Amino acid sequence: MPGERWQRLFEREPALFAAGLRVTSIAAALWLSLEVDLRWASLPKGAVVSAAGLVVPSAWWSAPALLWSGRALLWGGAVIWLFGHARKVRCAAGWATALGMLTLGSLYWEDLPWFRHKFVPPLWLLVLLAAAEHAPARPGQAPRWVREGAVFVLACFYAGAGLHKLLASGWRWADGTALQLWLWRLGDGDSLVRAWAIADARVAAALAATALLLELAAVLLVPLPRVRPWLAIGLVGLHVGIDQILHIDFRPMIALVLVVLMPWPECWQRLRRGAATAARSARRCSASADGRVEKDARKDI
Repeated sequence: MPGERWQRLFEREPALFAAGLRVTSIAAALWLSLEVDLRWASLPKGAVVSAAGLVVPSAWWSAPALLWSGRALLWGGAVIWLFGHARKVRCAAGWATALGMLTLGSLYWEDLPWFRHKFVPPLWLLVLLAAAEHAPARPGQAPRWVREGAVFVLACFYAGAGLHKLLASGWRWADGTALQLWLWRLGDGDSLVRAWAIADARVAAALAATALLLELAAVLLVPLPRVRPWLAIGLVGLHVGIDQILHIDFRPMIALVLVVLMPWPECWQRLRRGAATAARSARRCSASADGRVEKDARKDI
C-alpha cells in the first residue's frame, strides 16, 4: 500500500489544479508583499528568526536596497512566470519569484517584534510549483505530487500550530484563558463574540478547544482525502472569525485553503462534461427534428 501511494505521486493528472494553485499562490505572495516595509527597522535586533538571517548580515535587513531587490524579484518573476512560454524562462522566473518571497519574508521577520506566520505557506507553495516546472513536459498534464505536496504544506502549517500550543501550554490552552486574554487585549470592542467569550469561560473554552482540534486534525489531510473539504470549511471559518474579532488579515490563507483542499477541479470537469453532454443531446434533438420536418415536407410534395 505505501508503495502504491508513492507511485501515484508520479502519475499525471489534468493541469487545472496546478495552474489554479500557481495563480493563487502568486496572488497571495504579491498581496503579502504589500505589508512588507522598513517601519520596524529602527528597533534593536534580537535573535535571528529566519533561515536567511543566519547567512545575511543583520545590518542588511534595514537596507532599502534589499527591500526593493526582493520586490523586483517577486513581482518581476511573477509576471514572467505567469505569461512566459519558454520552459527555461518559466523555470528561472519560478525560482526568482520564490527567492523574492523568501527575501521579503525574511526581511519582515528580522525587523518585526512579532511573527507573521502567514508568509510561510505561500513561500513553500511557490517552491513546490517552481520545482514542478522541471518535471517532464506533457501538454495539459501535471504531476500529482503538486497537489499532494500542497496538501502536505497546509497540513504541516496548521498541525504545527496546534502542536506548538500543546508543547507550550499542554491541553490547558483549550481552557480558554489564553484566548480570553488575547480577546481582552486585542479584540474588537464592538464584537459580540468577544464579549461572550470574555464574560463566560465556557464560551472561551469551547472556542479555544475547537480551534485547537481543527489545527491538530490537519494531520488527517494527507492520509484521508475525503476529510479535506470538511476541514477546509472549518479552517476558513476559523480565519473568518479571527479576522472579524481580532482584525488579523488571513485572506491569502483563506484563498489557499479553498484552492488546495476543495475539489474544485473535479467539480469544474463534471460541469464541463455535463455541458458537453447537454450540447450533444441538443444537437441530436435538433437533427432529429430537422429530419422529421424534411420528411413531412417530402410527403406534402
